Amino acid sequence: MYKAVTARPLTFLLLSVLSCVVGACGSTVATSTGPSPSKCAVTLAVPTSAVSSNGDTTTVGVTTQPECAWSASSDAAWITGLTPASGQGSAQLQMQIAANPAGTARQGDIIVNGERGRIRQDAVACVFELSTTEQTVPAAGGTGRITVTTAAGCAWSAQADAAWVTLPGGSTGTGTGNVTFTIASNSGTTTRAASIVVAGQTVKITQQANAATPPLPVLPVNCSVTVTPRDVSVLATGTNGNSISVTAAAACDWSASTDTPWISLTGRTSGTGNGTVTFSVPSNIGAARSGDLTIADQTVSVHQAAGTVPCSYTVTPLTTSVTKTGGAGPPITIDTQTGCAWTAASNAAWLVITSATSGSGDASVSFRASENMDTNAGRSGTLTVAGQTVTVSQPSASCPYTLMPTTISIPAAGSTGTSVSVTTAGGCPWTGSSNASWISIVSGASGTASGNMTIAVGANSGAARSGTLTIAGQTVSVSQAAAPCSYSVTPTTLSVGGGGGATGPVTVTATAGCTWTATSNVSWLSITAGASGTGNGGVSINAVANTGAARTGTLTVASQTVTVNQAATACSYSVMPTSVSIAAAGGTGTPISVSVSAGCTWAATTSAGWITILTGATGTGNGSVTYSVQANTGSARTGTLTVAGQGVTISQSAPCTYNISPMNTSIDKAGGTGAVSVTTQAGCTWTAVSNAAWITVSSGSSGTGNGTVNFTVAANATGSDRTGTLTIADRTFTVTEKH
Repeated sequence: MYKAVTARPLTFLLLSVLSCVVGACGSTVATSTGPSPSKCAVTLAVPTSAVSSNGDTTTVGVTTQPECAWSASSDAAWITGLTPASGQGSAQLQMQIAANPAGTARQGDIIVNGERGRIRQDAVACVFELSTTEQTVPAAGGTGRITVTTAAGCAWSAQADAAWVTLPGGSTGTGTGNVTFTIASNSGTTTRAASIVVAGQTVKITQQANAATPPLPVLPVNCSVTVTPRDVSVLATGTNGNSISVTAAAACDWSASTDTPWISLTGRTSGTGNGTVTFSVPSNIGAARSGDLTIADQTVSVHQAAGTVPCSYTVTPLTTSVTKTGGAGPPITIDTQTGCAWTAASNAAWLVITSATSGSGDASVSFRASENMDTNAGRSGTLTVAGQTVTVSQPSASCPYTLMPTTISIPAAGSTGTSVSVTTAGGCPWTGSSNASWISIVSGASGTASGNMTIAVGANSGAARSGTLTIAGQTVSVSQAAAPCSYSVTPTTLSVGGGGGATGPVTVTATAGCTWTATSNVSWLSITAGASGTGNGGVSINAVANTGAARTGTLTVASQTVTVNQAATACSYSVMPTSVSIAAAGGTGTPISVSVSAGCTWAATTSAGWITILTGATGTGNGSVTYSVQANTGSARTGTLTVAGQGVTISQSAPCTYNISPMNTSIDKAGGTGAVSVTTQAGCTWTAVSNAAWITVSSGSSGTGNGTVNFTVAANATGSDRTGTLTIADRTFTVTEKH
């Protein structure tokens, strides 16, 4: 991962103040305090467009005051490599978005100091592969299977064009699945053919004629499978279209898999006969790497070149100490990008590396020091870790060290001059270091003989925290209290019409981890959501209709007063229409007209994120509200506009798809009746009409959702076979009548 080095203005200011104290800069006293939580609010600028399904690197802008620290995380496993993961002041936060293997879009959040930014990623393009495009069936009939290979979330359907081919299972599906079909026996003396359309592709079905002689025995198939190529090289920028060819006999089954986390199968994972396996590899920002695919029990090696991003290393600490008796020293951490190699070596005979002396990526290096037997002088040696020098000091055998205090408590506001005294004999060397980023050493990082180390701790804007100092090989514990809870409520005054209804919401801004409650102080106001919360939140309110004069009530939200003013009952409101249906494609809905007495105020709100009020959010007297509805890509949904205290229901249908079953039928010359099933989503309308005078729709000429169309066929007096059609839900149903 990348590591951002951020300036610490507060630390520099403290150094200046301390220098001034030492230099006797007059009698002026400068007091510095940390930024308040409200001042350190964070604003995120996330990309407005969705990331490609292939994955990519994207950037989120972080805006805050220069002295404000922050840290970043993600709640989605496919958002990784946040760089930098923490910082101070405004910055650009980079991250890696993995390829989306599913046929459905997805979204995840970037979280910076509790503020969330939504990252959206497109679905992968739905590509369908069939295990076979041609099947030959004996005259006796039987069953078969067609495997559909596609990405998760990609929907498909299957239908046959002949009555003697039925689909008892798998007529619809999502992602990889199977279509099972049954072929009736052929009593005729000629071969017959039919088709099954699966995911828009045609599978030809050929059935043998009925013969007097038994069929020839089926010989076993030699299932030798050839996979090419067996070795693939990929650029550091990654790929989303590499393919491996599988050559096999028509009846031979095979499968594909991978245990390498950075290789993703994007197409089919199994098949019968010839086929193709496709895979994707994200961009590589580290060292060259290799992984494997297993296809038909054969290994395909994938090699990816090293990334072009240069390796950077942060080694902590660069100065440390051990006791005179030696032993294990404090661990040394290495922060670097994934795949970046490093080495660790000792430059002094009395220092020995006890952990791995080489590796890649983030790591911790351990070392041990031998006892110092010299009673006259301490000593110092170095380690070279990831190309950087770490200095280790050790006192002489006669150097005792006493620290005071060994436990320090810092208030939430921070401290600029807390000291630790080091007591030892003259000539005894010592060093000190901080093991926490929020603890800064102002002075006294090292010394010889007795001395003091002074530290500074900035204001804490979050939960309680603890860290340590290492001084003369000993540990000093530092704890800091949590930030005090602060609350703000917006707005503090609301208005609602005499007819009552929903109002608000009231937004609560609170320090992370701080709890609050919301209560009503009058009987005609109730809290419908947000009666309690932790951190930021919202409170929804409902007012009952007013039967008298104008009135005022209050709520107590996070210990603050919110005033609600309700108009007198003289204001009567009516809205038209009270329900609107919107097509799945979305768009602008029918305007809502508001009829009200002159001078009466009203407002329009909605809690549905997919409904946007365009005009008429507030008004006085008669008026109207216009709004737009986003396109619906899922199931049917319902939302509410609250206009002048009254609810207007907005219903939006799902994208409609239709299937009919069966697709055709044969009727004897005497005529008769039949039925066709229509399958679609709830709320989707359809019609059924006859295209032939001798076919009559007896019931089900129109419908909504699933339904059945019944029809009647007149007797055939023409002396020859005839064919007619019905148009049902925009699909063609064929009727063949014998003569």
